[in-house]
Amino acid sequence: MATKVKAPATAREATKRAATRAQGKVATAKRAPTQPRVTTEDEFLATAHALGAALNRVGALDAATVRDLDALCLPLRPQYGGADVRRIRAAARMSQPVFARLLGVDKSAVAQWERGAKRPSGPAARLLEVLDSDRAEESPVVRLRRAMTPPT
Repeated sequence: MATKVKAPATAREATKRAATRAQGKVATAKRAPTQPRVTTEDEFLATAHALGAALNRVGALDAATVRDLDALCLPLRPQYGGADVRRIRAAARMSQPVFARLLGVDKSAVAQWERGAKRPSGPAARLLEVLDSDRAEESPVVRLRRAMTPPT
């Protein structure tokens, strides 16, 4: 019985699959990366944000325009997989029901996230980002909170 092979999305994938078949290996699907890739658009927004901040310092841009730039340049929420959610919950030393209550979601949602049936989205994904010790420094929420606290 012949197995169906999914049509490759790019020429690079087609070449890779052909090479693995020629070597007698079975092509396996790669797991999607959990961190967003840096794109040209991200680089452009970072440059525009830096330019806007510099223009504000010299008085060429008002604060309202800088706020608009800040809102435009917010980073995307990271995509958390099952292993990531499990790691964050384990680091917090919480059971699934307690962790779900902390995030404000149903306990079945946490179970589905950890199984990989669904992915966290919206406010839950932002809260996971804040709780994630690996990404907490990159979180715009954490940076904003630190900027709001008065220096001691």
